[in-house]
Order: sequence, then C-alpha cells, then structure tokens
Amino acid sequence: MFSNRHRRRAPWLRLTAFAAALAAFASTPAGAQTQSGGEDQAIVDALFAEPATDDTIPVDPMRAETLAQDVAEQDGPAELDAIEVTGSRLGRVAMEGALPVTVISREEILASGKISVADALRASTFNSFGSFTSISGSSGQGQTVVSLRGLGSNRTLVLVDGRRVATSPSLQGSGVDLNTIPLAAVERIELLSDGASAIYGSDAIGGVINVILRKDYSGVELAAGIGRPDNPGRDEQDASIVAGVATGESRMLFGASYTNMEPIFLRDRDYSRSTLPEPNPDGSYNFSQTTGLSGFGNTVFSADFSRTLRVPDAGCVESLGFYRLIDDVGNFTGIQGGDMCGFDFTQYAADTTKLTTSSVFVKYGYDINLDLGFEITATYAQSESFGRFAQAPDLLFVPGTAPTNPFGEDVFVAHRFEPLGTRDNRNRSGVFSVLPVLTYTYDLYDFEVGARISRFTFTELGSGYLLRSAAAAAAESGAYNPFDLANPGDEDTLNSMTVTTTRDGLTEYREIFGTVRAPLFEMPRGTVYSAFGAEYRQERFFDKYDSQSEAGEVGGSAGNSSGGKRNAYAVFGEIGLPVYEAVEVDVAARYDHYSDAAGGAFSPKVSARWQARDNLTVRGSVGKGFRAPLLSELNAKDSFSAESARDLVTCREAGVPDSQCAEAQYNTFITANPNLDPETSTQFGFGIAMQPLDWADFTLDYFNITIEDSLTTYSAQSLIFRELLGQPLPEGTAVNRRDTGAIESIITTTDNIAEIHTQGFDLSLNTRFELGDWGMLRPSLAATWVLRYEVDDGVLPVRNQVDDPGVPQYRLTAVVPWTFDAFTTTWTASYIPATAASLDPGDPDPLDLQQTGHVASNLVHDVQLSWESPWNGTLFVGVRDLFDRGVSTNFNLTSPFYDQTLYDPVGRMPYARFVQRF
Repeated sequence: MFSNRHRRRAPWLRLTAFAAALAAFASTPAGAQTQSGGEDQAIVDALFAEPATDDTIPVDPMRAETLAQDVAEQDGPAELDAIEVTGSRLGRVAMEGALPVTVISREEILASGKISVADALRASTFNSFGSFTSISGSSGQGQTVVSLRGLGSNRTLVLVDGRRVATSPSLQGSGVDLNTIPLAAVERIELLSDGASAIYGSDAIGGVINVILRKDYSGVELAAGIGRPDNPGRDEQDASIVAGVATGESRMLFGASYTNMEPIFLRDRDYSRSTLPEPNPDGSYNFSQTTGLSGFGNTVFSADFSRTLRVPDAGCVESLGFYRLIDDVGNFTGIQGGDMCGFDFTQYAADTTKLTTSSVFVKYGYDINLDLGFEITATYAQSESFGRFAQAPDLLFVPGTAPTNPFGEDVFVAHRFEPLGTRDNRNRSGVFSVLPVLTYTYDLYDFEVGARISRFTFTELGSGYLLRSAAAAAAESGAYNPFDLANPGDEDTLNSMTVTTTRDGLTEYREIFGTVRAPLFEMPRGTVYSAFGAEYRQERFFDKYDSQSEAGEVGGSAGNSSGGKRNAYAVFGEIGLPVYEAVEVDVAARYDHYSDAAGGAFSPKVSARWQARDNLTVRGSVGKGFRAPLLSELNAKDSFSAESARDLVTCREAGVPDSQCAEAQYNTFITANPNLDPETSTQFGFGIAMQPLDWADFTLDYFNITIEDSLTTYSAQSLIFRELLGQPLPEGTAVNRRDTGAIESIITTTDNIAEIHTQGFDLSLNTRFELGDWGMLRPSLAATWVLRYEVDDGVLPVRNQVDDPGVPQYRLTAVVPWTFDAFTTTWTASYIPATAASLDPGDPDPLDLQQTGHVASNLVHDVQLSWESPWNGTLFVGVRDLFDRGVSTNFNLTSPFYDQTLYDPVGRMPYARFVQRF
C-alpha cells in the first residue's frame, strides 16, 4: 500500500485526482470561487468539502465520509493518495469498487462504549452465529476470535495493515486473538464480507477483516475510562496514550494502552448457579431436574459398570457441596434410577476470565525523496488471563482390598477431588510484529517491497490438577479415602496427588513480499490498471504440554501437544478493465504452494461494477477460495475431550425410545491426520448501492458460499449414527464399548468429509436529517439475514440449520447518533431473534433431527452521551445493556446455560471515559 505522502504521483493518478477536482468544481454553486483564494482555492474547497444536504451524494459502498476524513488529513491541495482497499491490490483514489466493504471507524467504536477491537467485531452482524470469546474452562482461555458468516474463525482472515499476523497457538492456530490488537492503535477496521483467496490466499473464505493502524497523528492524546456493572463481576478499566510528531520528511507515532476486565463467576448469576428441585422422601434429588450439579461427586460403580452403589453418608456431605441424587432418566450412569452423589461446581468455577491487556506500538515514516519512501511499524501486545475451574473430577479405581473400601468389591468412583482445591489457570500471550515497507515510484510504476515478522508466544501455568498415578496408589493403600470427605488423607498425601501443569506455545510468520502497480494499456473506455506480486512465508508452530499431561497422567485436564513448520510461496495478479461505459471489471488470480501435505491451490476471482446512474451502483463477483490444513490438524498428538452425544445404540437395546435417549458426555480422543487436502470453496454474490433520496443511501448484497471437502472432525454423534446405521466407521475412528454395551471411549480424527453451503443477504441503511438549530440526526441500520446454512457430512440428511440452537436467522444493529452543538447522544440497539433450544432425534427416523424448545430473542439497548469540551477533550458517559437484558438462557445446554459465543453475560454496565488531546 502507499505510505509515502509527499512523493510525486504517477501521472495517471494525478490526472484522476484532477478530474475529480474539476468535476467537484463544476458542481460548486455560483459565487463559490469569489471566496478567499480565488479559483484555485475553489477547486481545493470543492474537492475536500462535504456535499450539501440538498445535493445528490455519489454512492460509495465504503461510506464517503470516511474517505473525506482520511483525505482531509493529507498535505498538499490537489493530489490524492492511491489507497489499497481491502479486497483489491489496485491503488484507487476513491474508496469504492465491486466488492462489499464495511468500514468501522475508531469514532464508531468509541461511540459504542466498547473498549476493545474484540468486542467491536463480535458485535458485528457479519459474526452471524457468534464466536469464541474469553471464557474460563477452555484450553483457549483468554482468547477471542471472530467467525464471519458462521463459517469459523479458521475461515476468517484477519489482517493488520493488509498483512497476515500470527494466529494463536493456544487455539491450535485456528484464529487470530483479537485481544492482542490494541484499540488505541486502530484508525479504522475494514470488513470485506466476500471471499478473497484470489487476493490474500488461504483462510479468506468467510471474509477478511483488515485492521488499519493509525498513521499521521500529530499531538498527544490521553484517554482513560472505567466501567462498573450493576451485577457482580466484569468491572473494567482502560487507559491509553498516543503521541505523534512530523518534522520535514519524517513522521513518528507512538502509543501505549492498558485494559483490565474482572471475571464473572458462575455463582454471580441466577441462571448459572446451581438449582435443586423438591427433594425425594429419602432426601435425594432427581438428577434431571437439577442444574449446576455434576455426577462427578462421589458416584460409585461396580467394576463392570452394570450397577451403582450407594456411597456412605461421610462420602456425600452437603456442607461440602455434595448432594445425593437419583439418576431418574439414566443420563449419567446409564442406569435408570441409579444412585449418585453429585457436586455443586458452580460455587467455585468462573464463567469468564479475568483479562488484562497491555501494548505499545511505534510507526515511523521517512520520505527519502519525492519518489522513494520508507515506513516501519512495530507493535508488541500482551494479554494475561486468569480462569478458575472447580476441583478436579476423575474416574478413580478403588480395589476391594483397599482398607477404606466399604463395599468389599472392586469399584470405580466418579470422584471430585475437593480436598485438592480449585484448578486455576494463568495464561500469558504476547504478540510481537515488525513490518518495514519500502515504496518507490518510477515513471508510471509504483513498487512496494517489505518484510514482516509476526510472533505469537503463549504460556500457561495450571495449579490444583490431579496426578492420576499418585491418586490411584493412595486409594489402593488407603492413604486417600474418597468415602470420608472430612478426613480424606494427610497433607503429605494430598500434596503428592497434585501436579502443576505447564504449556508453552508459539506461532511465527516470517514473510517477504513485493508488489508492482502500473497502467498496462489503453482501451476505448479508459486505462487498464494492474498489480502483480509475490510473497514467501515461513510458518512455525508448536503447542507444548508438560510431560505428565502428554502421558495422560493429569486428571481434570484436556488437550495435547502439537507442532510443525512449513514454507509457502504465492504469486498473484490483478487487473482492472474499463470494458464499457460506466462498467469496470476486476480480474484477480493467485497461486499458493505449501511445502507440506497442504500442497497447492489456484484461486481466481472476477468482480464487476456498473455505475448505472449517478446514485446507483450495481456490483457482483464470483471466485474460488481455499483453506490449507492447520499444522495442528496435520501433526497434533492424540488429545482428550469430553464430547456430548446420544447413544442411540444402547438406548434401543434397553428399550428406551429415541426421543427419550438422554445426552451424555463420553471420553473422546482426537488424533491428527497427516494426509489432509486443502478445502476449497466457490463463492458468488451481487448487490446494489443506491441513494434514492438526498438524505438516505443503502447497500443490499446477496452472498452464496459452498465449501467442498471441508476439513471437519467427525463428531462423537456422527460416529454413533454411523454405527447405528451399520456403516463402517471411517479410518482412524472407533466407538469402543464395554461388555455391557456402554461406551467406554470414542476415537475420532479430522478429514475432508463435509460440504457446507450458506447463502443470505446483507443490508446497510444510512440516513441523514438536518434539524436546523437542533443539530444533525444520522440513524443507520445494519442487518445480515441467513437464508440457508447446510452441512452434508455423509450421514445426516442435508437440512437447513437456520433456527437451530445457536444459529439465528438474522442479526440487526440500529444506531441513532444525534449531534447538537458540542453534545452527541448515541442509541444502539442489537437484536438476535429466537431459536430452537435443542435438536431431538426424529420419530420414526432418528436421523431426521427435529428443532424443539425455545430460546428467547435478545434485544440489548446501549446509550451514550459525549461532550466536546472547549479545551479539546471529549467526555463519554453511557450505559451498555441499559435494561439489563443479559443473556438468553437455554437449560438444554450444560453450564452456564447460555450460548457463550452469542451473548454477553455482563448485563447493565454504566461507564465513563475521557479523552484529552494536546
């Protein structure tokens, strides 16, 4: 992209800028040129002035006011920079084109009251079905990603200043941690809601998010804010400083920022803390009617798991969080009416993490001469998180010969190791990036070469975990007594059973790149512009667990080590063709090659733009995309996860109807597949951008995406369904059953198995109302409507999953800012419609899944008042979630009983923030 502000422009850019100025001057009302400065000044004023409200504003899909602000900050009256718009490498002097690009400005983020890039992007309507956020109780603790179109964070490409940044090793490389992008450094966010593999390569199937950092700020800006929610937890603080200076041909920008958000514990919310029904006559409770209790308390099984045994009273003490339960439907023990002793984990575990971020960034630019410029950007961002799990659960074997065994036979105990204390995880992520770029103009050619190092490091320290071998030995010898919770063992024994876990991760990209832009030749309707270039990248990744965790000796933990490295190169080209009057066609193609099993991929794309009228633009595109397998998918060691599924095989043998077959968690082991191929996609879309009235403009775009050979991990439920149908299980998978028929474990892997298809519409509506002495009102509406979302995994019948749990049909956001003198009030409403609460097996065909239940719609109102002070400061006061709507609960889910990817549990959050500029 062009970073040199003052150098000589290529003639074709200067002519375009002059034509734009001349057209603007021609439309200036008579008499404008008599103002100070004469005709030359009139041209400049016409070029940079905002249009009058009674004039037709040329349609600009990227919002003209954003461009006007950027251009107005440039030095020099008559030349426009060619800026690289997200989704194209052709330098353009107007931020408009054939692709749907949405701009989220820094001012819009501040007006929302959000203090992070992560929160701003997750609230976007393009994040259709939500995305992973900083929750406790996950191996990705402290990380936040975004998932455009609901296709996954690994199909959403996140760029910073148009270049890739290292993905998170704690997420196995499946996404960029947005918590490590400091808001203080951000100028704007450009969101391309169209596939872009022809421009950027792998991962751009769902779309591209390009975070543009601040460039030419002069002065000093200090900011600080505080938020105190009405509900317990999630208190927040933030502070930042930005300072910039320009001297002659050089310019420098420095910034630093800090944010802190406290955790929310499960006990802090009514819906996530435990509940108990009326007790049975013997004082026990029906397990299916409880919430927040785990069967891993002190539930005792016979050695063949065919029976449950009642634990002694000393082994199920309510004052310590243990409760006697009856497995009334058999969804934990597999035995209807079986005895259980459950544990209330909600008194200890956290829902969200404590998250602290800090960052520094420096940008330096130097114009060596009129044609040669240099710019370097360096950033370091760090995030620290704290998450708390309840005490470790594990299946403990106690032989009949153990002196503490009251049953006289070998037993297994689904046991909660309460005496060992909570499991606490402390994570630290650090992202370091350096991007030097050299630009040069020679005659009609613009050259850009650069390099980037982006390095993401991750460490985790976990305390309170169980060392299985020590626990088994202590239970066998009687040193640890799981049946007497008040006196389980001495301090030395308990200490010998605990282990501190460690985890270290790294993702590193080293990249060099070059691009040349130039006019190729003339056509009857204009000049053909082009951009050609190449990239070379080295990728390195590892996620290393401690040796005890790798060996499976740690109870209450999941995941395993992974790693790998590879090289990739790409060549690409793009040309812009003025094929007909007011019609432009853009043709782009890219070839990527990876040194490992990912192999190569060719990605073409054609897009077109027709300026049908001054106030109407018609646009469309069609292209191919791909996603290379993650290094973790190719090389990971076997990892453990507790996956939920319905065992219809066992239920049918027991005579339980499919509709009553309860969901349970099963020990699932995930293995890598070194033979994966890239998944590919075919995408097309079209739309219009129109200003039908002086005070209103809108864009409406249709998208259609099909992903072939999708890289998908076979779910536990899918494997059980295949077994039920008598189909052979895929290579590398298994459903292992005990002699009783109950599932002992499931082995699964990732493969190129599924086809995913989605289609829908995006709408953006912007209006402007001059209120005279009462200021300006600018209501806007953004919406994404999903018509279809289908997955063909080779087992389940293909069905439209819209309105399934966690798959809302649409998302709406309305924003109404009203500016009056030095005050601006902003009202924001975000709406997520109702969905089903669960999917139940069909009758008579269990594979014909049926939507059942209801998750309520979710409407959240945010309000803010800002004041521009006479001393160049801005005060923001507001309330997020004014009416304390919170989450839409779903008690068909496990704790915390809401979809953590879709909803925000904070509730009403009053806040204040002040920004002072010098």
